[in-house]
This record gives sequence, C-alpha cells and structure tokens, in this order.
Amino acid sequence: MRQLVFEKTNALRTERGLPKLLVLDSLMELAQLHSENMVKHDFYAHTDHLGRNPVDRAEQFKLKAWVRKGNRFTGIAENIAQTPWFENVRGCGDTRTEEDLAQCMVTGWKNSPPHYKNIMGDYTHLGVGLYFDEKGMGFGTQNFR
Repeated sequence: MRQLVFEKTNALRTERGLPKLLVLDSLMELAQLHSENMVKHDFYAHTDHLGRNPVDRAEQFKLKAWVRKGNRFTGIAENIAQTPWFENVRGCGDTRTEEDLAQCMVTGWKNSPPHYKNIMGDYTHLGVGLYFDEKGMGFGTQNFR
C-alpha cells in the first residue's frame, strides 16, 4: 500500500507537469517510523510523542533535513492522514482494498490545500509510511525533501 500511495502521489504531480518524486530509503524509513509511533504511542500529530517535529526526527536519524535551493533552505515537509479500512468512508466509499485505501488517503491530501501544497512543492524525494491500529485505522505519513 505504501507503494500505491507513492505512485498516486506522483500521478498528481505528473498531471500538473511536475517531475516525479524519487524514492529515498532513509525517507521511507522516517515516514514509516512516524506512522508506527502514532499507533504505538496513541497520538495523531506532526510532533511526535517525544516532542520532535519532522526536521528534528530527520536530524536524529542522520538524514539531511535541510536542502539549499538557490538562496534559501527548505526543510523536510510532512503530510499525515488517518484513513480507515472500512466499507463506507465519507468521500471515499469502500476502502477495504489496498488500491481504494491508498486512493482515499491521497485524495484526502489532494483536497486539503496545505497537504496538496506539499505534494506539488519543490521537492525531489518522497518517503511514505503506513501503519494500522487494531481497529483498522490506517495512519499514513508522507515526508518530502
């Protein structure tokens, strides 16, 4: 499902004439860890259970958190989502297939201006995390660099 989220995110970018984002294994690990932590430590936020934001987490894991673009620096950006594995999700319908759940999650980000701005941003790499709680709620994370 992480790969489907990745592909659907890139499809949004290519529809707008933007280059595809590339996989970066360390960014994938960072996003996955945040999704798992949201479930294991019962929170839903960009700031984790230890008080770290996405840039803090990246720096802790020795991932280059800031990229110079011209005369400015851009840090890691992050989208998070909760999407249930359920039969009647408002705005999505039945999300009990991998394809449908991934589409619902990406559509939610597309329909949210700040999340969509990250997807369309001047980034080159993407990491995707996804982890489910015992009730079937999927916690998704996208990290952009």
